[in-house]
Amino acid sequence: MTLETAKEIQTWTYQEPYSLYSFSEDNEVLEELMDGSYVSVWNEENLFGYFCFGQSARVPSGVNAGVYEEERLDIGLGIRPNETGKGNGRLFLQTGLHYAAERFGAKDFRLTVASFNDRARKVYEREGFKSHRSFVNRTTSSEVSFEVMIK
Repeated sequence: MTLETAKEIQTWTYQEPYSLYSFSEDNEVLEELMDGSYVSVWNEENLFGYFCFGQSARVPSGVNAGVYEEERLDIGLGIRPNETGKGNGRLFLQTGLHYAAERFGAKDFRLTVASFNDRARKVYEREGFKSHRSFVNRTTSSEVSFEVMIK
């Protein structure tokens, strides 16, 4: 991930109810995008999305709830906001799983998705992921339920 690519991803803004997937533009987030756990995905010359692996793919309150104790590779993903909902999610996920299997030798995967995100959950289920655990992420301004899915 280049600095220029990371800065571009930081500007992506998702519409409600998906706004929780938007990044802030602070330096801490930029450092995480650049720490080696994120990989950018390009469609010809256009930035299409990203994958992240390991700790970066985990929701901190899920760590505190103990939902990530099993040995599995955590995978997170994001598609450029204007490319979502166009039927490319499954192929994109397959690309990330193939990359992770090659790069990390992973066979067992885990991902975390907001429970309300039916669109993403359907993609994950079609790719063989099953709901495994759930937890609630509470902040001073919101409460969001998450599902942990495994394959």
